Amino acid sequence: MKTLKYFFAFIFVALVSLNTTFADNEDEITKLRASVENADNWSTYADAAERCIELKTNLSEAYVWLETAIQMSPNARNFELRGDYLKLNGAKDMAIEAYRQAILKGMNDDSFDVEKVQKKLLKLVK
Repeated sequence: MKTLKYFFAFIFVALVSLNTTFADNEDEITKLRASVENADNWSTYADAAERCIELKTNLSEAYVWLETAIQMSPNARNFELRGDYLKLNGAKDMAIEAYRQAILKGMNDDSFDVEKVQKKLLKLVK
C-alpha cells in the first residue's frame, strides 16, 4: 500500500511538471512567432527555428522559418540548422547533404565552427 502511494505521488509530480513545461513552451512559441512576424533579417528567423529544434516542438513552423532564413542568407549556420532539423525528423540522407553544404560554406567563414558540423556529419554517416 505504501508503494502504491509513492507511485501515485510520483505520477502526480510528473504530470504537474510536464504541464508546467508545456505551458512554458507555448509562451515561448508565442514570443518566437511575435519576433518573426515583422523580422527583416535572416538571423531572427534562424534563431526562432533553432529554438524550436532545441525544444523539439512547433517543428512545422520552424521549417518555414528556417527556409525563410536560407532564402535570405544561404550561409553555413542556416545549412547546419537545416541539417539539425532534418536529422531530428529522420531524414538522414537530406541531413547529411545539409551538413555538407554547411561545411563547404563554413570553410570561408572564420567565425563558423566547421569541426562541430563535421562531427555531426560523422555521427550520421556511421
